[in-house]
Amino acid sequence: MRRKQIGSMVIAGAVLLSGCGQKSSRVETGETAQTVQETETAGGEQETEAADGTQEIDLADMFSDRDRDATYDEAESAVIQLSDGGSSCGSDAVVISQNTVTITDEGTYILSGSLSDGMVVVDTEDTDKVQLVFKGVSVSNPDSAAVYIASADKVFITLAEGTENVVSNGGTYTDIDENNIDGVVFSKADLSFNGTGKLTVTATAGHGIVSKDDLIFTGRSYEISAAEHGMEGKDSVRIADGTYRITSGKDGIHGENKDDAALGFVYIAGGTFEIASPEDDGIHAGSGLTITGGVIDITDSYEGLEGLTVDIMGGQISVAASDDGINAAGGNDGSGMEGADGDPFASTEGAYISISGGNLWINASGDGIDSNGDLTVSGGETYLSGPVNGGNSSLDYGGTAVITGGVFASTGSSGMAQNFGDSSTQGTMMVRVDPQEAGTQVTLKDSTGAELLSWKGEKEYSSVLISSPKIQQGETYTLTAGTSETTVSMDSLVYGNEAFRGGGVPKREKPSGGGEAPRGQESAGGRMAPDGMKERQEQGELPGEGTGQESQ
Repeated sequence: MRRKQIGSMVIAGAVLLSGCGQKSSRVETGETAQTVQETETAGGEQETEAADGTQEIDLADMFSDRDRDATYDEAESAVIQLSDGGSSCGSDAVVISQNTVTITDEGTYILSGSLSDGMVVVDTEDTDKVQLVFKGVSVSNPDSAAVYIASADKVFITLAEGTENVVSNGGTYTDIDENNIDGVVFSKADLSFNGTGKLTVTATAGHGIVSKDDLIFTGRSYEISAAEHGMEGKDSVRIADGTYRITSGKDGIHGENKDDAALGFVYIAGGTFEIASPEDDGIHAGSGLTITGGVIDITDSYEGLEGLTVDIMGGQISVAASDDGINAAGGNDGSGMEGADGDPFASTEGAYISISGGNLWINASGDGIDSNGDLTVSGGETYLSGPVNGGNSSLDYGGTAVITGGVFASTGSSGMAQNFGDSSTQGTMMVRVDPQEAGTQVTLKDSTGAELLSWKGEKEYSSVLISSPKIQQGETYTLTAGTSETTVSMDSLVYGNEAFRGGGVPKREKPSGGGEAPRGQESAGGRMAPDGMKERQEQGELPGEGTGQESQ
């Protein structure tokens, strides 16, 4: 199988809509731009070649037509009826041995019924494509995977309309071959889910859904409870649509390839997500994490979003984190991602965070946004309730931080506060204020008294950072934060110290295993589900979606 390479994921949303006939395009995010050339590969997939000659995957080609196609012809399919001690199928390509049902050839297979101690296995040629239609399936396995893809080119699992399907593991994984099976659904091949039904996955031990190649979802409803990662793709995790409720002991969504640093990326184009992963990351990518759409609610996490690079181009994203809200190549969470020479404050080559669209609400007890490289904000709206302790800050970056567009507003501690840098082309102000209580209103007005922005910090704070297209050089503004009022004269586009790095406390160690976090690691507190967002917006506790609360 041809291996896929992906480099920097700085690609504008317009690329997603580009036609297959387009041979060259210019893609930009903020001030970053590069020219790419598309070339046909032997497999018919589109790759892009950056100006430096490195190969990148075109985001327009993340999902094939077949990934999205949940249709099947019953007349041309083999029907498998699952039953303890009595499973049956009329196809010679299906081998049944007690409660193990093995598919040995490509084609479409419709499964229904249940196995209380069994396994569905796909073991075909590595050039074969197999479609499994789950039509009311329940498979549990006390000591291995419920569904095991041992060999194939690609397997499509289609959740039939109106059906509920359940797979589970009982708590152990006993070796049955040379593969280290450690998930309820475990695949050595590309694995793609589609359809309009529902799948419930319960992993008493190990992971929920694992692919050792690409893991792809284009619909519909998934409820995953896992002792370790909720879902994991070695080469990539790609999600186009669907509804996901994930509770995990480790990362909710995890992509990582330790053999090829260019792979292990996560790409989310749409869908609705509720993720709780209090001991690890909500979404983690070993290389690039890219979000272009969807409603993502990380209700509990150690770190919310993490990758070597993080690109947020769209979507409605809410993060509650006991450490960093968004992290690029840093931290001490066991992921192996940290700064140069193990220093969490050092800059990491290639690391960056880019926010060019979407709406973000972040509640973090560590750094709100932490890049061990550069930080660029060129669009969208970001509202951040940062840390209360002086060893962390709302913004923390090891390279440069530039804002050129969008709305950015944060509250947090002042001990290590950082502002955007002097290369910014949009007005930004960082103001230290008297300590204020949680829930205190922050309001920015211009010299005429017109309100430009207003929101409430969710925790106590002593520093406010605001950037908006309406903050102009040469103008005077009034910032009111609870009982504190400050007049700000924008003699330059950047008001307030760019950085304060003195003193502070070291990075906190992540708790290992279960149990409570070490003393001083506050809970992010409160869930920020989409319904909760709407309610708080209506009550004036959070800025309105897409408005920035700027007066007209």
